[in-house]
Amino acid sequence: MIADATESPDPVRRPDKDHYFLLIALAARTRADCLGRRVGAVITREGRVLSTGYNGTPFGMPNCSEGGCHRCSQRTADPLLRGGAYDVCICVHAEQNAILTAARFGQQVLGASLTSTMQPCFGCLKEMLQAGINEVHFLHPWDPMEAYGDPALIAQYAALRARFTSFVQVGDPATDTPQLFRDFVGPRQS
Repeated sequence: MIADATESPDPVRRPDKDHYFLLIALAARTRADCLGRRVGAVITREGRVLSTGYNGTPFGMPNCSEGGCHRCSQRTADPLLRGGAYDVCICVHAEQNAILTAARFGQQVLGASLTSTMQPCFGCLKEMLQAGINEVHFLHPWDPMEAYGDPALIAQYAALRARFTSFVQVGDPATDTPQLFRDFVGPRQS
């Protein structure tokens, strides 16, 4: 006899749309090859996925793990490259890759939402505004004061944030553990 699903002692929880899209961004992140911080992103509109992205080197370039990114390969030797110098990193950010993938395949992002595993940086916020993205959701926040240290830059970052109809943290960063996708991700492949 097949048990009635309503009688299940451990009912399967269905995530709301914000958490569903966050899970997709987390899954996209599994493809990232950055030796520092791995990030995934998803762009959605009207509750549907338009594109995904993860951070990594441009097409045709060696991956970070293959020495393709000077910043990644020198991060332990050069203190200036730890936690900064993103402007000289060859890698394309997850949010940028999601926008570029949508463009490559003709997906309209005007009025869309972007969900990222990390609060977007200054540059990505500018690009999202230019692309017409309205909402930003992220899992891991960071403090612009720590990152920029300059009150003028912090004010500009705040001005960019204010242009989105929604700029909110989604989910609990404590749930983002190395085991999250361990059973689903095989050996690293390119």
